[in-house]
Amino acid sequence: MTLSWQSTLTVSAHFLHGMLHFVRTHHGEKVAAQVLASAAIPQSLLHQPDARLTRQQYVALYRTVAATLDDEMLGLWSRPIRTGTLKYLMLSLLDAPTVLVALNRFVRFWNLLLDDYRLQISTKNNLVRLALVERAPGTQVTPLGHELMIKLIHGIASWLLGREINLHRVEFSFARPRHVEDYAFLYPGELCFDAGMTSIYFSYQDCAELFKREKHELWAFLKRAPEDWTFSAFHRASLVAKTREYLEPHIAQPVTIQDLAKVLHTSVRTLNRRFAEEGTHFQAVKDGLRRDIAVHRLTNSNVGVAALAFDLGFFDATGFCRAFKHWTGSSPSDYRKGSRQDE
Repeated sequence: MTLSWQSTLTVSAHFLHGMLHFVRTHHGEKVAAQVLASAAIPQSLLHQPDARLTRQQYVALYRTVAATLDDEMLGLWSRPIRTGTLKYLMLSLLDAPTVLVALNRFVRFWNLLLDDYRLQISTKNNLVRLALVERAPGTQVTPLGHELMIKLIHGIASWLLGREINLHRVEFSFARPRHVEDYAFLYPGELCFDAGMTSIYFSYQDCAELFKREKHELWAFLKRAPEDWTFSAFHRASLVAKTREYLEPHIAQPVTIQDLAKVLHTSVRTLNRRFAEEGTHFQAVKDGLRRDIAVHRLTNSNVGVAALAFDLGFFDATGFCRAFKHWTGSSPSDYRKGSRQDE
């Protein structure tokens, strides 16, 4: 298995339902089915609450929905964000001397477009905060809209610097979601829910850095969108990411947390504390990687279930099938059948 841990990432079906919501409610199930077919996603995943989308499926679905709606924000805001908006936004940022100046331009740009919310930027205690402020009390919160806006801010700032900009904290104005495990990769930093408003915090030092990006680099970034601003191409500093990076080439072996501690030159106690700070534990990270590799290979190859079980370090296919059903709600054969029946 040569895929990197970043390539095998999967995300919750929450993103599938969220991206399709406007299409289904305003254009009907027939158009929604066409969108899924264009993105090579089986309709059966709509009926599996614990289904996972591969990174490739996520990107294909995003692009297909955006093209179908002529809305780069997928119908999630009060008015469409027409095709080409991201291009002109990014062009306005290229000649900014620092990330902070670019973020101020980002805020002014979006505030010309959004009717339901406005972006607010402020600096305090060596932190730069960008917040989504409702323009009228009681404005409906669409979690995916907030998730994507915060991810867009973080992704663009990271791309401008050429490295993943550290997140001091992210606050969301909605309750802790079922798919919170995905946040370890989307928002690698301290997370808070049920906040007064959705906000993202960077260190002032990072935002004060100079950067230089050329137009030819921008064209490549736009061509790959939304991949680069959703799934950062840079090294991730979280313990979850480091753990997955270590485990991926050793996933067939009985790797323990003690092995990880030796590689990272730290103690098991310290690792457990850091995992807890990131809202997880070693076995959950290992199982998440196994699940993601399994979903990716069931979707993209003809590998047998028994061989896949062996590759993932299970003693037999029965144990793997039991674990996979616990992770996704489906057996490996049913998952594969759903992925192939709509092709």
